[in-house]
Amino acid sequence: MQVSIVGRHVEITDAIQDYLQKRLQKLKKYFPMVMDVHVILYTQKFLQGADITIQASGLTLHGEEKSKDLYASIDMVIDKLDTQLKKHHDRIVRHHQKKKRPDKEALGLNISVFDRNSFELLEEPGTELPVIHTNRLTIKPMHVEEAMMQMDLVNEDFLIFMDISTNKIKVLYRRKDGDYGLVEPEY
Repeated sequence: MQVSIVGRHVEITDAIQDYLQKRLQKLKKYFPMVMDVHVILYTQKFLQGADITIQASGLTLHGEEKSKDLYASIDMVIDKLDTQLKKHHDRIVRHHQKKKRPDKEALGLNISVFDRNSFELLEEPGTELPVIHTNRLTIKPMHVEEAMMQMDLVNEDFLIFMDISTNKIKVLYRRKDGDYGLVEPEY
């Protein structure tokens, strides 16, 4: 397990590092192949917070907690991540008991975000639009239920995935009422 610790307005002492290492070992029981753990410890006014991102076996988990005590924040975020990992592990075990998933390679997809204001400023046709930000996403084949589980674990508002049953790329998003929406493109 590779752990990187960053302190923002917090001095990272050996005691804090040892405590974090000890607490992070608790998470290895569900996924022994934890690849990367990124920890940010910070202070905001009277609160001290811990922000932890874990990448394990193709899964990304994120948790953040704040309290008046740094060690309490670390404990709370580790407990939150432990709950997420246990939930994910249980779902994987149940899913694999039902049916096996065919092996498919993940698709790569470039996503570009454009600035709306720049569309109005273009006067000549054929002028290229300025790309503000580009993300490179890995599209993984999975079932819709698995995509919902992944979206809950990462705590994101949308997820792009390839549906195993149809071999089509779909977008799962969280609606304002808390339900899920699914975008199925027509080709």
